[in-house]
Amino acid sequence: MVDRVDFRILGPLEVAVGGHRAAVPAGKQRVLLAGLLLRSNEVVPVEDLVEWLWGEGTPRCPRGALQTQVARLRRWLAQFAAGAPQAAVPQAALHASAAGYLIEVEPGRLDLARFRDLIDAAAGAAGRGDLEAESVLLGAALAQWRGPALPDVRSDALHRDAVPRLTEEWLRAVERRGEAALLLGRHQEVVGELRFLTGSRPFHERFWYQLMLALYRCGRQAEALAAYRDVRARLDEQLGISPGQELRALHEAILRNDPALDRSAALVG
Repeated sequence: MVDRVDFRILGPLEVAVGGHRAAVPAGKQRVLLAGLLLRSNEVVPVEDLVEWLWGEGTPRCPRGALQTQVARLRRWLAQFAAGAPQAAVPQAALHASAAGYLIEVEPGRLDLARFRDLIDAAAGAAGRGDLEAESVLLGAALAQWRGPALPDVRSDALHRDAVPRLTEEWLRAVERRGEAALLLGRHQEVVGELRFLTGSRPFHERFWYQLMLALYRCGRQAEALAAYRDVRARLDEQLGISPGQELRALHEAILRNDPALDRSAALVG
């Protein structure tokens, strides 16, 4: 039986063989591997890789320095392949072109690719009106994440240019899973997670909207109103702004016990 090799970037950078983590290169090779995996199976321009590896401290001969790091990473991949059990690799290969470098990763071997495939499948289920399947697929997609992306990769430029985009993808998936749960009538099940999300991302108004609606549908109107006061105070004290129109409208609807809030249609898209 061939052992499965997984590359993981949705959390700390990991390479795992048969479920067991392997030692990953340190320093510049770690940054290079992470950057290539972020855009697996496509050419990453030399300029981007140089920026991610050295930032403002670009070496005198950046292409030559990059070639050195690529050669070292290629040697690590070869040594990894030689030492992996059951001929687990090749699962990835490094290729060079005039424009940059590409890491070729086999289907199903990278957590980011699995996440995006599951998100696409969830969107397909939503298009068919199958909320239950969408919810399951979104849960499977989010299960690919083990925490913030690449906290152990030391590159200010990478965390500035690439990681925020991944975070946005995660946020959209979490938002949509919450909306699907509310549309399915699972308001009691999501209150705890939404309290955590509003605590960890206090300026993300969509999570507050979902929390207020979930609390109201659980018969906890006072807590829903308290949540609005909380977010309003946070936004005012720390950003000097007021809640957006959606939150204000939901607050007013809760105050008047609007019957529409008890229907799935009340969830604003």
